[in-house]
Amino acid sequence: MQDIRLLLIENSIFFRDTCVEALLKRLPQGSLIEQAGDPIEAQNKLALFQPSAVLLNFAMGVITVDGNQFLPLLTSQHPKLPIITYGLLSTSRHTALNCGARAHIQKPGPAADMAGFFDELAQLVLTYAPDTAEANHDVSSGVGPGAVVTREIWTATMPSKGWLPLSPAAQQAMHTKAAPAAQPAPTPPQPEPQPPEPPPQAAAEVAAATPAPTPPATAQLPHEDIQLIAIGSSTGGTEALSAILTQLRPPLPGIVIVQHIPPMFSRLLAERLNTECALTVKEGMTGDIVRPSHVYIAPGNNHMTVHRQGSLLVLDCRPGKPVHSCCPSVDVLFESVASEVGCHALGVILTGMGKDGAAGLLRMREQGSPTLGQDEASSIVYGMPKAAYDCGAVERQLPLSAMPAAITQIART
Repeated sequence: MQDIRLLLIENSIFFRDTCVEALLKRLPQGSLIEQAGDPIEAQNKLALFQPSAVLLNFAMGVITVDGNQFLPLLTSQHPKLPIITYGLLSTSRHTALNCGARAHIQKPGPAADMAGFFDELAQLVLTYAPDTAEANHDVSSGVGPGAVVTREIWTATMPSKGWLPLSPAAQQAMHTKAAPAAQPAPTPPQPEPQPPEPPPQAAAEVAAATPAPTPPATAQLPHEDIQLIAIGSSTGGTEALSAILTQLRPPLPGIVIVQHIPPMFSRLLAERLNTECALTVKEGMTGDIVRPSHVYIAPGNNHMTVHRQGSLLVLDCRPGKPVHSCCPSVDVLFESVASEVGCHALGVILTGMGKDGAAGLLRMREQGSPTLGQDEASSIVYGMPKAAYDCGAVERQLPLSAMPAAITQIART
């Protein structure tokens, strides 16, 4: 059997090291494992390292890169390269396979025995890697057996390798937080974001939530009679939404969601969540009446807004100019909720890159709406929640695991 060249794409430094050590014991002698901490690093190393298989944390696969989620982008650029995904939620399997992954397995929780998980990962690599190892291994890549791919090597060889470059904005936004071990880090290392944890830890975490600064001129109205819940998310949001929605139970007000996602995947996400949740989940359509205990996910490439028709709230979904380079946009949804529902809505902003949703959530809070934001530790990318928190739009900042209890508590008050 040909030696295996494996690329591991995982944001946690600790888990990368653990995984490499475990897999090297289980793969043929002479196999090489290279690591990447984000999609930018992965794109670079794919061209240089020429892996025969890829292991991908599914939470990294939903990160948006130049307007496309990373896993579908990866499978479209490298259709013959076997990609094996893993994640905390077994329910991600359907989405991963639809996006082109060859296999998906559930990662055990922190207290579980990991030996079986690594055995299964190694077996999947052995099953799929030989199919394309010879085709993908470019001996002229400049990376010899046992070599470590450094940023100096990337810089020296990338222009001649025909790799697909990312936009400067995407590179700046997604650049790794720390320099490689061979170089001194320019800034103190930041804690690695962890994938969202499943089920809530109940009210104790809600009570410990960090209050955000109160914005000037905020209408201090009582949080009562919630008629609508509005949620915005982006990078890592599909997993975060699953972790929240699967824990919610009727009766609740209607829920409207903008998740930055391509058109086909917004429908697939809604269908998957509908099978997982006690609430009814569907892709939103123009004319949909927002009903209690129903969830409406904005269709890709369409802004979604809510409008009053007498005592009813009705959806309007239509293409429009991107806002913060996004369509659908969280700001567009939140602005309509602030205008049409006022203080009778609950706003929630989750993990995501950029600042979409911050201005709209601030508008909601100024109308008297309660607002919640995901904290940094549980966010895959602490961009959108941070922008909202910094401008005073977030009333309470919570870990992902505390969100379902907080939403239920506020919506049923």
